[in-house]
Amino acid sequence: MKLKSIACFVAIAASAQVTAFTQLGGSGVMPIGHEWLTRTSALELLSQNTQVEDANDPRLSWNKGLAKSTELNIAQTEVAKILASRRNDNTYYSEYDAIFAAIVGERWVDIAGFNVTNASIDPTGPNCFNAVAQEPADLQQDHFMRRYDDVGGAGGVDAAKRGQARFIDHFVNAAMAQSKQIKVWDGGGYASAVEVDHNYFLFGRAVHLFQDSFSPEHTVRLPEDNYEKVWQVKAYLCSEGAEQHTHATGDAISYESGDVIWYPGTRTDGSWEGYRPSNMKPVALVALEASKDLWAAFIRTMAMPLEQREAYARTQAQMLVDAWLSFDEVAMRQWYDDESRRDHTYVLAPGESGKGKSLEQCMAELNVGTVSQLERVAQLDEERRQCLYNVEAVEGYEDLNDPLMDMPYNWQWKSTFWKTAPEGWQAPDLPADAGQAMILKSAETGLSVSSESGLENHARLKASGNTPVEFIGVTGKNQQVYFRARENAGLFLSYSASSSGYVKLWDSAKDSGFDLIDQGGVWNLKNTRWAQYVWLDSSSQQLHLNRHGKASNDNAKWVIEQR
Repeated sequence: MKLKSIACFVAIAASAQVTAFTQLGGSGVMPIGHEWLTRTSALELLSQNTQVEDANDPRLSWNKGLAKSTELNIAQTEVAKILASRRNDNTYYSEYDAIFAAIVGERWVDIAGFNVTNASIDPTGPNCFNAVAQEPADLQQDHFMRRYDDVGGAGGVDAAKRGQARFIDHFVNAAMAQSKQIKVWDGGGYASAVEVDHNYFLFGRAVHLFQDSFSPEHTVRLPEDNYEKVWQVKAYLCSEGAEQHTHATGDAISYESGDVIWYPGTRTDGSWEGYRPSNMKPVALVALEASKDLWAAFIRTMAMPLEQREAYARTQAQMLVDAWLSFDEVAMRQWYDDESRRDHTYVLAPGESGKGKSLEQCMAELNVGTVSQLERVAQLDEERRQCLYNVEAVEGYEDLNDPLMDMPYNWQWKSTFWKTAPEGWQAPDLPADAGQAMILKSAETGLSVSSESGLENHARLKASGNTPVEFIGVTGKNQQVYFRARENAGLFLSYSASSSGYVKLWDSAKDSGFDLIDQGGVWNLKNTRWAQYVWLDSSSQQLHLNRHGKASNDNAKWVIEQR
């Protein structure tokens, strides 16, 4: 579902958009949704304190809709790793780094790091929150919804199959991604850059799609099977022969919307008591139970040796599809032949009659300045193009991108002024991860570069026999290379401003780019700001960047060892 959260409310209200299960957003008007399902399912699975007890939990009497595969005996190492990394999180109450990362990842799918109250550098420009994250046709499968051109029963089948395939891709990609810390913008009613685990952040993308498939605004599920099966897929932009997302912001505020996981009239006091399972709508509780299976499958997958992980991940993802994202193709193709199954949002298919509205009537109700669906699609494509032209990666973070949105995960506006994209410009295809893990060794002594005081700002670097600092090599827009700490995404190999120019970890990539000069299998690191070389004082094991570094000297040559 495009679950709504408090943080998103102001901007969503302004644009009359309602996403899937709500995302936490701002002043508390819009309720927490996806985040609650994600954190609570994980905490329940791991037998951790959810802060909520409920003797009236409806699940106590269920025999359908409950989690089916939560075994973690084979994954105790991964469980211990998760529980060893606690997080002080007073926003989503995630308790653990892995859960926080998954929440940020699922939020990215809806928000892409935008401050949704100010989703353009130019107040008169396009709403980039909508144009980049919410409405592109090719991204609807990330919300388990139809594209605008998924027509009739066949369109529902196509959308469901795409959603299943995308879910499997997200699950496998998350499992196989390079292990490291990354920096990403977490948007909403405000936006902030946060550091998260790479694998669990990408897992959040699978979480979002999976949970969206339970939203009554996105799909048809039925109480007869306790919402376990998908019967039909809805649409976001007036797809013909389909029911539509209502875009009813008022219903979200009142909790009437299918995107809100709470019953109307609940969660009024803001205390933990308001989060009781008995306050949750049945389909949301099923989504929570299904999310336990999802968490368990991913934790088991991450416990697998890397060489076995991809095949195992694909098997686990398919099991989740079979258990929770399955559908009857014949029934889906014929679903709306029964007019009683069409609600007030239904748009008639070409040549169809009976209960429903025309495509033009549906478009008029969206109030987007046109009653032409194709014109709106073209408008969104152009707005997306303009938005992406005005976005760039933050220096030192050019390696990590969302290749589906064509957005860097750690991004900034290019200018304080809106720039118009040249005619014919198209956003480049960005790699998901172009970073290369490595360590540096002195060619003179053979010793690895390590930190004197751990991964902290201003920690001096030396070449010693201690545990090496692992870096991610990042190629910048001018082909300079940055060395970002693998396990602390905010730190870079840099230097002091003192005359000695001792080399250190620093919390900025500014002036920390290097040209790599090949010296026959070993390398000089030549700083692009000062045109000076990193060299080793072997007597102190200290690294320096100053005028004493000579490219021809062995002490200024470095081995780059890939990891």
